[in-house]
Amino acid sequence: MTTKLDKAMDKFWPQLPYPLSFADALGTLSKQQLTSIRTNLQISNLSSLNKQGLVEKLSELIPENLSMATRCFDHNRLKLVQKIVKNDGFWDKPLLEPQQYEYFRERGILFPSTVDGKKVVLMPSELLAYFKEVEAKEEHPNIKRNTEWIRQTQGLLYYYGVLTADELKSFIITGEEHPLDQYELMNILFEASDYYELIVMDETNDLLICDFRVTDPQAILKERALRHDLDYCPFTKQQLLKAGEPEYVERSSQYMNLVRYVLHHYEIDREEADFMAEECVDATKNGDSLATVIEIAQRFIDIPNRQTLTAITNLLVPLMNSTKQWLIKGYSPEELSAKRASASMLLNNAPIQAVQADVIDIQSKKKIGRNDPCTCGSGKKFKKCCG
Repeated sequence: MTTKLDKAMDKFWPQLPYPLSFADALGTLSKQQLTSIRTNLQISNLSSLNKQGLVEKLSELIPENLSMATRCFDHNRLKLVQKIVKNDGFWDKPLLEPQQYEYFRERGILFPSTVDGKKVVLMPSELLAYFKEVEAKEEHPNIKRNTEWIRQTQGLLYYYGVLTADELKSFIITGEEHPLDQYELMNILFEASDYYELIVMDETNDLLICDFRVTDPQAILKERALRHDLDYCPFTKQQLLKAGEPEYVERSSQYMNLVRYVLHHYEIDREEADFMAEECVDATKNGDSLATVIEIAQRFIDIPNRQTLTAITNLLVPLMNSTKQWLIKGYSPEELSAKRASASMLLNNAPIQAVQADVIDIQSKKKIGRNDPCTCGSGKKFKKCCG
């Protein structure tokens, strides 16, 4: 019995001949998919055509307009296309994510297909000549630039969560050989967003560039607006490039303490323990409370009694205090407290006790407010004592 899923898979991996022509490749697509190709390659004056007319015109025009897509390629996309070109337009071991197949198909470059009962990816023969000519001329001078801009953006979002287009432009570190062009940068990021799905281009109001893990961009912006006197935490280009790598996780000592505890006390594998810690970190970055982070941990492990709760809490509190958070512009609460203490010492030209604002108290498990009793036991308000 054929299920809806089977039918959907048949449409996604249609039977196609090899070698593949544009006529055969485009003929399997819906008019909406053909329109997506036309839109992505900025091919105009075809909206009045029926499906067959659109197939015929796109077969002619895709090679002529392909530079609209390839100029935004990064190293990964270029290498994949080069690999398939070298294999005469045939890839018999496709290992892409679903949206990545769709990305190439919606630009008329690669087509998921079934050949002799096997799932493969094919490139139309008409494009092989185009890419071989480009390769011969080595016409891809912007690949390094695009790769660095995408990676830096992903790194910035790893630490800041969400940025406006102007903020992002001011943070991208570039050399004289590749001066920053905001329009070009946004085109590159829109393409990267479609392909990797790690960057979210939020056009709800003004354009916002967000990390895919951000749950409420507006809440982050609103909280930051209250900290207008706080500069963004600075990072080097190398730090951003490293943080922008796919699957990057900052495994601090506090992070590893949590992972080791869970591995020692629960029947859970390393991958699951890592995933739990990552989820706790992501919630912390979003500004979630300790109670919410504990609830997230409980999705992975049982907390059957107060003793276990205390042990887990005593691991989560240091993790949260040491996590760079989006609401406080990439600082961890510990770093922000140290920064404030340092500023106060410079202002008063005398040493003072460390400021604890924005840090979770290990005893009460709550953030210390300015009007709360000071934790030193003096009986004074925090702001009048150690604060």
